[in-house]
Amino acid sequence: MHPLAQIPLAQVELHWDRALSGGGETRTRQLRGALATAFREDDLFHQHDPLTGKSLYRYPKVQYRWHDGHGLILGWGDAASRLLGLPWLDLALRLGEDTVSVTDAALTLTHGQFAIGDRLAYYRIQTPVLLFNQDNYRRYRTLAERERRDERDRLLIAHLLTALRGLDIEFKGQLYAVFTQSIGHTCHYKGESLLGLRGEFVTNAILPVGFAFGHAVSHGYGEVIAMPGAPRKQEPAKSSRQSLAN
Repeated sequence: MHPLAQIPLAQVELHWDRALSGGGETRTRQLRGALATAFREDDLFHQHDPLTGKSLYRYPKVQYRWHDGHGLILGWGDAASRLLGLPWLDLALRLGEDTVSVTDAALTLTHGQFAIGDRLAYYRIQTPVLLFNQDNYRRYRTLAERERRDERDRLLIAHLLTALRGLDIEFKGQLYAVFTQSIGHTCHYKGESLLGLRGEFVTNAILPVGFAFGHAVSHGYGEVIAMPGAPRKQEPAKSSRQSLAN
């Protein structure tokens, strides 16, 4: 294994004053919108320039997810310390039709280890990865099945490299990655229906817990998890908690 980088990764798990139901895709989008409003002066939370309103085209270092009714916010690199320093308790958020207040915030800091593996590592795509835009999807639909498989693998490599570069990681050597299985999944993003992919892939890149790639990772898409037998390096977590409990 050849180490590439250790990147700080903070996770904030938010608990509410009442239980919330609803699908993870919808709730993640609502959580992102609510926190973008709450911290509108900080472009890390919404990927828009606060002065001009224009989109900032970069790998989002603050990402949102939803798990078992709780909101998760992940911060990579310089965003990690920003997340850990915010006053989360009593924060009122509007999630769709629900207004909730944060009663508990579990804060965790680790360092994600990125490396080049001496053997292939296996990963599962936990939430659908968005590899296509409107242009390359139109072309993809015209391809024969074998050509589609090659195109999926080409986009897999391209988006993995883009995400690594977004975290200021230079992959020294040739990145190898192929899908071992993939299943199409319709996803909804900014009012459009897009093709997402679930499945599994192998790569010579060693990727840490919390890593995501592809389009719209700040909306919860493209999260990967290591499968049994895959190398998995992660610094032990340092945890703290903001709580209103007595």
